[in-house]
Amino acid sequence: MNGILIFNNQTANQQTSIQIQNLIEAFKKWQLKVIPVSTAQIQWVLETSTKGFFKFAFLFDEDTQIAKFLEQEHQLKVFNDETTINISRDRALLGITLRNAGIPNLTTIALPYTVNQNIMTAYPEVKAMVQDMPYPFLIKNRVPEPAEKFYLIRHEADLKQVLTTIGMQPLIAQTFIPQETCQHFKVLVVGKTAVVATEVTRQQLQEHIQVKPVSSEVKRLAILTAKTIGAHHVWVSVFVINHQQHVVFSVKTNPNFIELQALTGFKIYQEIAKHLYQQVKKLI
Repeated sequence: MNGILIFNNQTANQQTSIQIQNLIEAFKKWQLKVIPVSTAQIQWVLETSTKGFFKFAFLFDEDTQIAKFLEQEHQLKVFNDETTINISRDRALLGITLRNAGIPNLTTIALPYTVNQNIMTAYPEVKAMVQDMPYPFLIKNRVPEPAEKFYLIRHEADLKQVLTTIGMQPLIAQTFIPQETCQHFKVLVVGKTAVVATEVTRQQLQEHIQVKPVSSEVKRLAILTAKTIGAHHVWVSVFVINHQQHVVFSVKTNPNFIELQALTGFKIYQEIAKHLYQQVKKLI
């Protein structure tokens, strides 16, 4: 069965090429042939291919528009699909989705987005929305960005200053959890299985990831989160606060599999290929 492996040509690098080749080899072991195509070429490739030649698509990019195009215009099974990517990339939407499913997570409030105006024009509304959130809390971009900055709000004067400075973009307010009060775990879920678990620590502002055994509750929350957002493979962050309270912090549908495989020694590409094979054979 043929699939299409889509990568973003604008952000592709040597690691992207290595990951693509690893996936091609892993898929081959399950009699799945995948053809790598850049986002710039995807429309041409699909329009010039025989209808039905491609049965599925693997997205090496968190692009909701590409995912939607593949699903709606070409009826392809997409891993991960547009809905999953959209939830994972929107901190406010992720918070709502997890809350509705009864999954504990950090309190997250989507602040008003005043197009072409600073959010300070709606400051009374903002103040009312965050009145029950204890200080300190964080202000973040609603959609994660590379090397983004978080803002610690210790009192109302901080809030006014920060919003005046960055208030022309979608923002959220979120509970602040001091580093010394919690453990941070990341779990890779493929299908219904937590295949890799690590602990994240910080030393001198540098993040260190080590393979560590995690509790059954951490794994349970990670698997439940993957199921809730419809992810076939996802990297789930879980905080354990004061060794008792478990909360889901974030998810990522497109982690760096090279780093994970090198760190853990686990054959991640083969596990992903096996799961996708089990899914796409249902399409026959």
